[in-house]
Amino acid sequence: MNDDFEKAFRKVFGLFLLTLFAYVTVFGACQAYRRRDGAWTITFDRGLDGIPVLRIEQPKLLAAGAVSLSFPGEVPNRTDLPITAVFNYPITNTMPFGPVIFVDTSQLPGVVTLNVFGHAVEIFPRTLRLDFHEIPWTPGTNIVAAAGAKPPAEKLNQHDQQWKGR
Repeated sequence: MNDDFEKAFRKVFGLFLLTLFAYVTVFGACQAYRRRDGAWTITFDRGLDGIPVLRIEQPKLLAAGAVSLSFPGEVPNRTDLPITAVFNYPITNTMPFGPVIFVDTSQLPGVVTLNVFGHAVEIFPRTLRLDFHEIPWTPGTNIVAAAGAKPPAEKLNQHDQQWKGR
């Protein structure tokens, strides 16, 4: 009887080790596939003239250079700039230039939506949207977000609620 118990234990333990190996291998493969394109890297900084600048980088989409958004007439509430955020996991806290509205990092680079000084900045792999207007990804582009181009607060709040409902 002791010999039968030992054989059964070995089979169960072997099956456990095989299952653990399969799980770790499949999970690792899924994580590698999810991360293969790299995450968005966003740097919050000031230009030489003191104007707040948002620099967006992504290793595959923007390998030739970052896309910069400047916000003339705005004043950041932080003095410890530059600050860099890498969006490889969901980030829900406030960034130096405003709140994070939505982050989807299930498949990198993912989607990041920010409220930057009242401007809606939506970062998708296929395009950048600033105040609900699409701007194609062109490495090295410098975009000026004019204070007068801000969407009305109610439209921005409605948009934020749509993203938060997802």
